[in-house]
Amino acid sequence: PVRPDHGEFEGAKRCFVRSLELDPIAPQVWFNLGFAHDGLREPVAAAEAYRRAAELDPYEYEIWYNLGNVCAELGRLDEAARAFRTALVRQVGDPEVWNNLGNVLLESGERSEALRCFRRALEIDPSYDLSWNNLGNALEEEGRLDEATEAYGKAVELAPDRSTYRLNLASALARTRRPEPALQHLARAVDLAPDIRGLLPGFVEFGPLL
Repeated sequence: PVRPDHGEFEGAKRCFVRSLELDPIAPQVWFNLGFAHDGLREPVAAAEAYRRAAELDPYEYEIWYNLGNVCAELGRLDEAARAFRTALVRQVGDPEVWNNLGNVLLESGERSEALRCFRRALEIDPSYDLSWNNLGNALEEEGRLDEATEAYGKAVELAPDRSTYRLNLASALARTRRPEPALQHLARAVDLAPDIRGLLPGFVEFGPLL
């Protein structure tokens, strides 16, 4: 779908504000206002609007999902986790919610719970490449490099043109002393996203390969 431009979001925001002046307890309008703020890169205002929508309609899963995403962006990890968990009560089978909850938990240092969330997302949708990559991140943080390499490899298999996945796989291969495939994936990552070359000095494991 085509994402509305800045002017369209501004116009929509004005309409929603006006609508709320007439009916301040319309949850869908609060949700729409949150979406407009989100599109304008106004996460604090977006969170406030989504929060108000959730108060008025606590059973709508998409409100909680969007609130979780905005809170995660703001670094409000506890509130983000609560919002995602509430969304899952409403709709347990959405792999994106499980994935995003996993990201929040991983950032909070709750690695075992994050692993559980990524695996749950992949049970629902085994072709979800982003969750394979995130599972790799969590496994790598736990020092389980062979398993992380397998997860990154699955992400690359599903989305071979994602440079980030290639870079992560190359890093894991280098750390497990497999230089030849590491170089192959590193070269492909640079082909896909030449700007990555400037980041390579920060990867100690690539030192012997460069």
